[in-house]
Amino acid sequence: MTRLPDWEARLSAWIVTNRSREFAWGQWDCILMACSAVEAQTGVDPAAEYRGRYSDARGAAEALRELGKGTLIKTVDAEFDRRPVGKARRGDLVMFEQSIGVCVGGAGLFVGEERLTDAAGIPMRAGLVTIPRASLTQAWTV
Repeated sequence: MTRLPDWEARLSAWIVTNRSREFAWGQWDCILMACSAVEAQTGVDPAAEYRGRYSDARGAAEALRELGKGTLIKTVDAEFDRRPVGKARRGDLVMFEQSIGVCVGGAGLFVGEERLTDAAGIPMRAGLVTIPRASLTQAWTV
């Protein structure tokens, strides 16, 4: 996959557009979010055949078995080359725990919720959350 000449501007616009988009299985879960960022940079959606095919965690696992390589990591490995996390550059795919996200320099962006109050507060911000690079465990080149 080759990045488009204006990939950085396209990725920045993608981040702004999707900053508050909430998690939804089969529409905006970790891998579909990450592949949407890949599409913004390359014009190619590597997850097109997965979109809308499932609506819960069980369906996602079935889609990975039927359409992918069985697991999330094996499926991502089949599409992208691994690179050391320390060498991941902006726009590459990264992993935190069992989620795939997008590298944005010193951190990764993941779809989820981020607590904006203290432990006793309720307000949460849904959408793209930032995880420091030191917590990332895998990276793949886009």
